[in-house]
Amino acid sequence: METSKKPQENSLKYLIQSLVTAMGKKDPYIKSHSERVATNSVLFARSLGLNQKEINQIYIAGLLHDIGIIYVPTEYTKKQDQLSEEETKALKKHPIISEKIASKHRILNGVLPIIRHHHEAIDGSGYPDGLKGNQIPLGARIIQLVNCYDAMTSPPSPTKSMSRQEVVVEIRSKSGKQFDQDLAAKFIHFIESSAPPIDKGGSVPEKKADPENSPDRPSGAKERESVDEIIQKIIKKFKKGEIDLPVLPKVVQDIQMIMLKPSTTVNDLASIIERDAVISVKLIAVANSPVYRGTERIQTVKQAIPRLGMKETQSIVTAIANKSLYSVKDTYFKTTMQKLWKHSLASAYMAGAIARELSLGDGDHYFFLGLIHDIGKVLLLKAFGDIYSHNRSMDIREIMDTIQDAHTSFGGTILRKWGFSEGIARISLLHQGPRFRPDTDKEILVVNLAGKMATKIGYAVFDEKVDLSTLDSARMLAVDGGTIDELCEEIEEKMKATSAKF
Repeated sequence: METSKKPQENSLKYLIQSLVTAMGKKDPYIKSHSERVATNSVLFARSLGLNQKEINQIYIAGLLHDIGIIYVPTEYTKKQDQLSEEETKALKKHPIISEKIASKHRILNGVLPIIRHHHEAIDGSGYPDGLKGNQIPLGARIIQLVNCYDAMTSPPSPTKSMSRQEVVVEIRSKSGKQFDQDLAAKFIHFIESSAPPIDKGGSVPEKKADPENSPDRPSGAKERESVDEIIQKIIKKFKKGEIDLPVLPKVVQDIQMIMLKPSTTVNDLASIIERDAVISVKLIAVANSPVYRGTERIQTVKQAIPRLGMKETQSIVTAIANKSLYSVKDTYFKTTMQKLWKHSLASAYMAGAIARELSLGDGDHYFFLGLIHDIGKVLLLKAFGDIYSHNRSMDIREIMDTIQDAHTSFGGTILRKWGFSEGIARISLLHQGPRFRPDTDKEILVVNLAGKMATKIGYAVFDEKVDLSTLDSARMLAVDGGTIDELCEEIEEKMKATSAKF
């Protein structure tokens, strides 16, 4: 995504202001309550160390969590005495109504689960779906705590307001039942160790309450460049030639050329590889790994090639050479880049294995596609780390979330500049999914599935759960769960045996 997010930010700001204004016309108390919940939820989320994207979603959900109440009769919400069963049922529908209102706007899709589930209870006794434990989104658990806190400290009737000490006792009594026990303990610490986040009159600190500052906009963006702005600058610098484009290692190009000749021999291939001592040593190490080990120990490149096979040798040399692209100057980014490398290697192995399983032809071609599918992500992170490594105020997850949005089109551009065909550039451009057309190329489907399978076996930048059974790519390739499990087990063993050798 190479265009600015500014129009989207303005659209989001206007939409939220419109919805909050409508809520205020119906019930000024609900509006001020929602603003307090949104702001205090942001403050609490920051104390937990959540990344900016999660904080932004929590802020928006906090503002809109009670918007469904505008469709509940006012006499129910204003009633001082106990509600009847019918009135209670009507009031309990408001999370669903809130979700329905927000779902009419695609830009709010990411916050819908938080809105819907902010009245669920950790023991399953909440509503509307009776979720329990970690089934309840973290954002919903945060908003539920802050929502109850605000209802107790700033109720519609000031005479019913509870002190902070009374609130702490109440939260402790419901910890492990209504509230997440660990989260409740952290929230108690949060409210005991800080001044009241906002006053009871409902005013909200301008910086936190303005949707231009909170939703989809990193904190302090007006004082410094946002991550998105930096990424867009990096892309423009690459395109203008102000940042040198890494050169695809010459050994990879030479091997690609020689492998096109049907008469190529082991000696021909070995003569190219042996020009690079580092690649030669690593290739021999891979040939001696448990995956390929034979009866005798390999000591030369000429011995390694027959054991590995010429096509497999090409794939391994390409992977070894490409690893140089994953170097970064600053240690702050090094761990993330190493994880990105392992994800690419695992994806490459997976793509080759899927192609073999489905009899799609040249498995080494698919290996290469899996290896380069995230090249846009690699080069953006490399440039970010080399140029902006001095800025420690930026969260690595926020950086990667922003790169995630931009890397596909950028990767396609890089591959074209390297001279690859449009077909290979399209792999980077379209592999992300999640939805595919019936006529989508199988290469794209294979790479998408391979990347998700690599994540499933633990090779991802961040811990991530993947439900492979719901993937369009798995369904369209007709890869069943049993086959996926077998391939995941195979590649997991291969990664353990070989990844450290590269």
